[in-house]
Amino acid sequence: MRKISANYIFPVNGKPIKNGIITVDEVGQIIDISYFSEIEPAGVEFHSGVLVPGFVNAHCHTELPHIKGLLDCQKQGLPEFIAQIIKRRFTPDNLQDLIERSDFEMRASGIVAVGDISNTDDTFAMKSRSKIRYFTFVEVFAGSNAASEELFYKAKQNADQLKKLNLPGNIVPHAPYSIPEKLFDLIQNDYHSDDEIVSVHNQETVSEDELFTRRSGKLYEKLSQIGFQYQDFTFSGKNGLETTLHRYQKEQNILLIHNTFTKESDVDFAENYSPNIYWVFCPDSNLFIEDTLPDVPIFRRKNAKMCLGTDSYASNTKLDILSEMKTILTHFPHISFEKILTWATINGASALKMQADIGSFEIGKTPGINLITDFDFINMKPSETSRIQVLV
Repeated sequence: MRKISANYIFPVNGKPIKNGIITVDEVGQIIDISYFSEIEPAGVEFHSGVLVPGFVNAHCHTELPHIKGLLDCQKQGLPEFIAQIIKRRFTPDNLQDLIERSDFEMRASGIVAVGDISNTDDTFAMKSRSKIRYFTFVEVFAGSNAASEELFYKAKQNADQLKKLNLPGNIVPHAPYSIPEKLFDLIQNDYHSDDEIVSVHNQETVSEDELFTRRSGKLYEKLSQIGFQYQDFTFSGKNGLETTLHRYQKEQNILLIHNTFTKESDVDFAENYSPNIYWVFCPDSNLFIEDTLPDVPIFRRKNAKMCLGTDSYASNTKLDILSEMKTILTHFPHISFEKILTWATINGASALKMQADIGSFEIGKTPGINLITDFDFINMKPSETSRIQVLV
C-alpha cells in the first residue's frame, strides 16, 4: 500500500484537493482519497507538483513510427500530406522495435489508454504485451466500389486476429471521402451490437467540404489523380459529415477525429443526431498539417464532449498528451487547465468505454497516477518546463 500526496490533487470528478492524499494498493487500485489533516502523515510520499489521473490518447496511429521526420509537407495541407504518406508506405526491418518504443514513450508520458488506428496487424504483438489499454480501430478505405470487397476482407481478417488475441477493437471507416457506397454497406453490415465504437476522420481540411458540396478542390483533385473513382461515392450537396453521419448507429460511441474546419452548424447537426458524439482534437498534428486549430470555443459553448489525441509520428514529433494540453492552453488561454484535463482523461476514457476503471481518481478505479512537475501554481496550469513523472 502507498500513500501519495502533492501540492494539489486533480481528481477530475471534483474540485482540486490541496495537499490531498491518494492511497493505492499493490495493483494501483485507489482505496482512499483524503485530506492531509485527516490521517496520520507518517509514511506519506509527498511530491512537489500536482497529481492527475493517467492520460487517454483517444487517437493515435502507432503503426507509423518509421515515418517520423520523413515528410517535408509541413503546413502544406492534408492533400499533400496524404500524397506523401502514400509514397512512404513501406515496412522497415526494425518496425517492431520502433512500435515497441512508441508504446514505451507513451507509458513514460503518462498515457494509460489509447484509441489506436490500425490498417495492418503490425501493432498487435505489442498490444498483446503492453501495460497500456488499447482499443484498436481496424481502419479500412477504398477508392472505388470494385476495390471495396477485397479491402474489407483484409480488414475483417485483422479484426478476427484481434479477437483471437483477446484485444478489443472493431472495423471503422477512415473518412467520408475514402469510403465508397459498397464499402460503407460492408462496414454497416458488420456491426452487430452497440459495443462497437466508431472512429472517423472529420473535416481535417477545408477542401473536404469542397469535395462533397462541389466535387472540386485540392483534396478532390489529389485523390482523383491517385485513382479514386468518385462516381462510386454519395454526393448529397451537403458536406461529408452531414452526408455520412447517418451511416453510424446512434447508440454507438462515435469519435469524430481532428475537426479542424468544423463549423458551429456542424456541431449542432452532430449533437442533434446522437448523444454519443466525442470530438477528438490532435492540436500538434493540426498545426503540422494545416497550420491551424479547431475553433475550440464553439465546442465549449455547445457543451460538447471533447477528447485529445496525438495522431501519428507522421504529423507529430512526440506522442505526449501533456504537450497537446500545453498547445491548447497556449492558443486558448481563457480555458482552464482543470477543464482541459477532463478532455485528456475521463472524456477519452468514456469515448473508449473504459470509464469504469480509468479517467478519474475514484475509489475502486485503477487510473494510474501522474505527477506534473514545475507546475505554475499562480495561474494553476502547467508551465513551459512542466514534465510528467509516472508514479503509479
